[in-house]
Amino acid sequence: MEYATRNGFGNCQYYVDDGYSGTNSDRPAFQELLDEIRDGKVATVITKDQSRLGRNHIETGTYIMLMEYATRNGFGNCQYYVDDGYSGTNSDRPAFQELLDDIREGKVATVITKDQSRLGRNHIETGTYMEIFFPEHGVRYIAINDGYDSNEQSQMDIAPFRNIINEMYAKDTSRKIKSALRTRKKSGKYISSGAPFGYQKDPADHNHLVIDPNTAPVVEYIYSMAEEGLGLHRIAKRLHDEKVLKPCYYKKEMFGRFIDDEKMYDWDSAYISQVLHSPVYAGHIIYEAKPTVSMKSKKRRYIPFEERAIVPNTHEAIIPQDRWENVQRILYSRSSSFMCDKTDYDNIFKGIVRCADCGRTMLVKVEHRRKRNSVLDQTFYCCSTYRKYGAKACDSHNLEARVLHEAVFADIQAHAKAAVSNREALVKKIANQMHLRVSSDRAQHKRDLKQCKARIAEIEDLYAKLYEDVSKGLLPEKRFQMLADRYDKEQAELTEKIEQYEREGRAEHDQLDKIQDFIDEVSKYAGITELNYKILHQLIDKILVSKAEKVDGEYVQKIQIFYRFIGPLDAIE
Repeated sequence: MEYATRNGFGNCQYYVDDGYSGTNSDRPAFQELLDEIRDGKVATVITKDQSRLGRNHIETGTYIMLMEYATRNGFGNCQYYVDDGYSGTNSDRPAFQELLDDIREGKVATVITKDQSRLGRNHIETGTYMEIFFPEHGVRYIAINDGYDSNEQSQMDIAPFRNIINEMYAKDTSRKIKSALRTRKKSGKYISSGAPFGYQKDPADHNHLVIDPNTAPVVEYIYSMAEEGLGLHRIAKRLHDEKVLKPCYYKKEMFGRFIDDEKMYDWDSAYISQVLHSPVYAGHIIYEAKPTVSMKSKKRRYIPFEERAIVPNTHEAIIPQDRWENVQRILYSRSSSFMCDKTDYDNIFKGIVRCADCGRTMLVKVEHRRKRNSVLDQTFYCCSTYRKYGAKACDSHNLEARVLHEAVFADIQAHAKAAVSNREALVKKIANQMHLRVSSDRAQHKRDLKQCKARIAEIEDLYAKLYEDVSKGLLPEKRFQMLADRYDKEQAELTEKIEQYEREGRAEHDQLDKIQDFIDEVSKYAGITELNYKILHQLIDKILVSKAEKVDGEYVQKIQIFYRFIGPLDAIE
């Protein structure tokens, strides 16, 4: 205040953020100051030193540069967008998406960045924004350090090359970081953000694992159950029944998120499989288990357990090496495995066969103890909810694989042959099952619609005659009003009916088009002799399997196929 008074600065406002760190700009008083600046209420900002403005030198320096440029060049009503801690290699950044939304809503006239790399380091995306998105929305773009201004056409030629160089820089940085991390992993350093279940990070060395006394007994218990011969689903069910807390619950205690209390005992068999296969519990570290596809993508490439690189003896083991190897042999040799890649059965129905009651996936069970000549006859499908939680949760819905193959094959064959031999009859049959109007019903529907439109035209003529009679004094005003109200009511009812007819007609027309699409598709398979994965997933969205019910002394089980384009038809028994 003394400095302001001595130098003639009047009408001063004091902004203070007591107890807040200057490493980021998300401070109440600082944000209030920025709002006042945007509203044009502030002419001069005075601080004790530059650190009072902010201790993030990059963010603070960039902000000062942008605000100075905007002020010097007459850009008012400025909004500052910052994505601190996010990579510029993709556009999925909160503040950047907020900027794009504001542009779409017409709130932004000019975008100013320190340089083109601040807009993005993916040259394809950045080029799209600069050359297509911004011009289409009438937005001027300026990159200060690169001397780029979209209003100057001469600058457009060099801009794409800068974007490519920015991306090359990001790629080079990514490559160096990955190389450094790989070197640390190969030396036995554990560098993931969180420790595996059963371990915790060593307080003295965060790149080293030590056994967690709270969760390690659970891991040991899981291995014991595997040694007893229990499968993944039975292990999950026992853990659930014994109310053993699953791993996410411990993360909830640390981070306050991840899981609701009602599901704290719902172990996932896939996670149990991961625990039983992971060599980390034998004292080893895996590196590059799921490497990223590329710098631009968050997707990861899966590497099978047996092909993953291992650094041995990096920390204390929960499970001794010989015991761990024994469990691996048990997992591989289990005769009744749900893992299709461990059996000879090719599950071509994977992902489309579901329980009709709970909607969950039907799992494959290959029972080698059944003395059959074919693996198909040893295989059946079973509800995953039943396998996980037992009969109290859902029925087994057991269905032999051969029955499923033959039923679906016969249904596809029937539709394919009908599509080739008598297309119109098949259209009518499917339309009837979908409760659509065909032939004479559609003709009657069109006649009703035509009559409604004709009556509306007739009412318009009657209105004209009524006005003429009133003007000539042939019709009393009271009588005219009564007739007009009657015609108005009738016309409103007819208009509503016409809209309904047209709406139904459009919907039915779309459905009939989908029926034609289905027939075109199914007719391609009229000559097939067996099913395969491609055919099933080309024609079918899902298959619902009901539980077997006793009818007239015999058990009947229904299978309902939901075909692409047309949905469910009559169930197969």
